[in-house]
Order: sequence, then C-alpha cells, then structure tokens
Amino acid sequence: MSPSLPHQSRFVPLIAGALLVAALPFVAACNKATATEQGPPKVAPVEVTTEAVSPVDTPRSLRLTGTLRGARETDLAANVAGRVLTLGVERGQTIAKNALIAQVDVRAAALQLAEAKLAVQNSKLQETINQADCARYEQLKAGGAVTDLEYDQVTAKCKTAPLNREAAEARQSIAAKNVGDGAIRAPFAGVVTERFVEVGEYVQASSRVVAIAEVNELKLEFSLPEQNFPSAKLGAAVSFHVAAYPSDRFEGKVARVSGAVRETRDVLVEALVQNPDRKLLPGMFAEVELAIGSEALPSVPKSATFESNGKLNVLVVKDGLLEQRVLQAAPAVGDRIPVRRGVGVGENVVKNYAPALKNGQPVK
Repeated sequence: MSPSLPHQSRFVPLIAGALLVAALPFVAACNKATATEQGPPKVAPVEVTTEAVSPVDTPRSLRLTGTLRGARETDLAANVAGRVLTLGVERGQTIAKNALIAQVDVRAAALQLAEAKLAVQNSKLQETINQADCARYEQLKAGGAVTDLEYDQVTAKCKTAPLNREAAEARQSIAAKNVGDGAIRAPFAGVVTERFVEVGEYVQASSRVVAIAEVNELKLEFSLPEQNFPSAKLGAAVSFHVAAYPSDRFEGKVARVSGAVRETRDVLVEALVQNPDRKLLPGMFAEVELAIGSEALPSVPKSATFESNGKLNVLVVKDGLLEQRVLQAAPAVGDRIPVRRGVGVGENVVKNYAPALKNGQPVK
C-alpha cells in the first residue's frame, strides 16, 4: 500500500484548486447580496426654506389674435395732375407735420391761375362801368328821357355784374389751389411706410404718392367673438406679445368697440398702445390677452420658480423629499406666479430655488 501514496499525493493540489474555483462565484454572490442589503449610500438631507402655496386674485383673460395699425394712417394722394419733379422721402423715414413730400409740375395750373386773375380784374372793371351806367340811367328815368325797356336792360347788367365777378374769383381760387396742390405735404407727423411713385412719373389727382402712419401711438385691432361682446369694456386692460420680441409683453387699453356684429359673427375692438421707443411697427401680428374679470388661483413666489426644458418648474417638499413639478402658469401678479396646473393650495414649495437642489433630494 505504501508505494501508492506518492501517486495519490499528486492529486491533492488539483482537487483543492478545483474546489477553490468552484467556490469563487458563491463568494461573489454572497458579497453582492451583502451590498444589496446595505442599500445605496445615504445622502445627507439639505436644509431649505419653504412657503405654502396660497391663492391669489388673478385676472381672467381671453386669448385672441390681432394686428397693429398706426394711430393714424393714410395713403397720401397727389390731388393734382402733373409730372413728379421731386420726391424727398424714402420708406421708413420719419417726417414732421407739413413736411414737403413731393413737388408736382403745375406750370399749366399756373397759367390757368394767371388767366383767372385777369378774368377777375376784367369782371371788376365791367362791374364799375355797369354801376356808372345804372346811376346815369336812374337820372334819365327820373326825367322820363328813357323808356322802361332801356332802363331795365341797363339795370339788369348792374345786377349780374357782381355775380360775374364772384364766379371769376371762384375760378381764380380753384386755379390757385391747383398750383398750391403741386407741393404735396404731410398731413401729420409719422413714418413713411410705402412709396408708390418715382421722379418723372405722371400722376393724376387720385394717384397715391406715399403711405404715412403715426407710430408713437398704435391701434391694436382684434376680433372678439359675439358671445364675448359683454366683456369688451372701454378701458379694459389688454396685453399682447409679437414674434419680434417673444419674451416681452406689451400693454394697451380698449378705446373703441364696434357698434355692430359683423357677418363673421364677431365684433371689431380697438385698443390704444403707447409706442414711444418705436419697437412696434404697424402691420405686426399680435397674440392678445383681453382681461374679462378675475379668479382665485394657487400661487407661488417668483423666487421659487425656474426654467427647465423651456417650461416653468418648481420644487415641492413632499414626504421629506424634493419633487420637481412643471407648472402651467398665468401672468404674474406682483411678485407671485398664479398656477393653473402643477401645485395645489397648501402644498409647500422651496421658497428660493438654487441650482444645487435636485429632484428626489431629502430635506430637513
């Protein structure tokens, strides 16, 4: 039996190694189970200041669309026929009241004016002669030296002479107006929004020369559905924004409401908008909110809100953890943000948001 011992001893290390390899997965599994039982590493609670969501009286509004117009707009006509000699304005140029816009060739009208002046002088001279004849025939009639027919013929000229003079003076006034209309002037201060003619072009009295708009004050025109007509109160607040300034809100007040419902079953409303810095332009499309009353909505302080993925968010403290909520907010009321969806009255929100605060963090 002793000779076989060396042969058996060669297999002992091999068996021990095999057992060790087989035991490794079991040891790893035990270590993993132990780590799972211990759970993830604990995060220290963060200290925050909270504020309860409270109701706030919020203006109710209708969402509409509208267009901005100049407070006054006009297509300025030539008002006289002739060739355009000068045109002193360009699109976008600011002009003062009575500023010279264009000069039309009125030489033909000037000749007509000269002729009309001569006609007035002639009628005045004829009137003087007729008055002298009438005075002489009065004496002759009194002495019986002329017949009634001769007297009536002469005195009739005395009666028509003033009428002829007045007609000549009227023709002179018309000719003078035609000459004056050759200088086309701005009826009010504003901005040239369009130019319709060029130098050398022949225009008629009805031809459009330029378009002018007053832009320091604008009109916001929008259509109000028939069923909402009672909400259109004079002086009601209107807010709106335009595509050119998506982050800015502009304000106005209802100034005029149409007196009839149109065939499209709506009412035209005009609001006046002050535009001293001229950021807004006539013709801009506006998304309008018309105030029609008020309602109580949950609200959070502005300092509690933050933007994430283009939407307004807030952190709510719930069961000792921070919970991030997306808000459907209404326009701000003072330093508070009314909320239509996202939080409810009585819930606690983090009063002052900080970027270090994250969803799911434990709080004190």
